[in-house]
Amino acid sequence: MLSLYESNKTIKELESESNKKSANISRGLNDLKSCKLITRLPDKKYAITSIGFLFAKNLQNLVSNFENIDNQERFWEDHSIKSIPNRFLKDISSFSGVSSVKSSITEFAKPINVYLDNIKKSTDICMILPVFSKIFMDSIYEALIDHEGHLDLLTTKTIHDLIVKSDSENYFKALVRDKKIDYYIVEDLSNIFFTVSDKFASIFLFYDDSVFDNSEMLFIDEQSGIGDAYRFYYSYKKYILK
Repeated sequence: MLSLYESNKTIKELESESNKKSANISRGLNDLKSCKLITRLPDKKYAITSIGFLFAKNLQNLVSNFENIDNQERFWEDHSIKSIPNRFLKDISSFSGVSSVKSSITEFAKPINVYLDNIKKSTDICMILPVFSKIFMDSIYEALIDHEGHLDLLTTKTIHDLIVKSDSENYFKALVRDKKIDYYIVEDLSNIFFTVSDKFASIFLFYDDSVFDNSEMLFIDEQSGIGDAYRFYYSYKKYILK
C-alpha cells in the first residue's frame, strides 16, 4: 500500500522493490483489490483507489507515529499523559523534527535556558499553561514588547490569578488591554506545558498529577514540526473551549 501510495507499479517493480516472489505479491494485491483499495490499470500497473489513498495516508501517519514514539520512548514512559485526551496523543507524537533537551550535572537548567532563549526571539506565541513561573512570564512579556508580538493563552483560573498577583509592573493587564494577549480560562486543562511560536515548539510534562518536570523537554525548531504544533494547538483549543 505504501509503495503504491508513492506511484503506480507493476508486479515486477513491486517484486524488485520488496525482494519477494511475484506469487506472494500477487496474492497480496488480490486481497487489496477485493477490498477496493487498489485497482489494475490498462498498462498492467497497479494503483491505489481513492479509498486506498486515504487508507495509505493513515497508515503512513501510523508508521510515522510509531517511529517518533520509539525515538522518545523514555520521555513518554517517564511522564504522566493520562490527562491528555486520546485524540490528541497521536497528534503530539507525530510532530516531526523532535529532539530531547535534558538537564545534566554541568547544565542543570539547560531545558529552561533553551526555552527562555527561544521564547525571547518569538513573535506569534500560543501556549497551554497549567503551571506558573514568573521567569517564563517575564520572558514572554519581553518578547511581546520587543517584537510587537502576540500571545494566545489557554490556562486555568488558578494560574491566571497567580500571573496577575505576581506581576508588580502590570505587564499582563497592559498587554491584554493592548490586544497583545488573548487568554482563555478553562477548568479541565491537560497537564502539558505546551508552547509553539514562529521560532520553536516545546513540550514539558508532569511526573504525575501534581509534580511538574522542568528537567526535560521535547524541542522542535524545524518548520514542518512547528506547523504541526500550531495545528495541534488550534485543534486542542477548539476542543477545550467547545
